[in-house]
Amino acid sequence: MGPPDAILGVTEAFKRDTNPKKINLGVGAYRDDNGKPFVLPSVRKAEELIVSQKLDKEYLPISGNAEFCNEAIKLALGDNNPVLADGLVCIIVLHTFI
Repeated sequence: MGPPDAILGVTEAFKRDTNPKKINLGVGAYRDDNGKPFVLPSVRKAEELIVSQKLDKEYLPISGNAEFCNEAIKLALGDNNPVLADGLVCIIVLHTFI
């Protein structure tokens, strides 16, 4: 058996903490004061936008969505970063399947 999962350990420590103002950011899901899942309004809006586009469910090319990749690079490095103008940036898209 492998070592204990670090993320689940964060949740266990959260449960033991008696501070009434504690916030658990380790599980990847927000919860309300009753421990029920809470979906952010921005996430609901994004879901609505995606559904309204009636996408065809085609796979992206192996290189990913070019516009997303370009905008991600600019966000990470800044619009005016010289490495962008010099073409010295490469982005790799990782696909995961559950």
